[in-house]
Amino acid sequence: MKHSKIQTRPIEDILGRIRTLRQKGTSEIRLTAREADQLADSLTQVMTRLVTIQEEIINALKTAQQASTVSVEMDGGTFDSKK
Repeated sequence: MKHSKIQTRPIEDILGRIRTLRQKGTSEIRLTAREADQLADSLTQVMTRLVTIQEEIINALKTAQQASTVSVEMDGGTFDSKK
């Protein structure tokens, strides 16, 4: 399954601003409405992709588990005595 590229720039930008905030000892950060929208869109893309990948991994594990399952049937046989 081909995935489109996730736009992570808004997340990277806010993380950079948070690093700067910590270095300067500032206690507040502000986002414009546009920045907040872009950040929300980027986080939504990341979360959606993670859920999709998680589902793909679960399905792959189920398939692998089914493929490695071995069935053994026993019919009881007979107890003929041999001399």
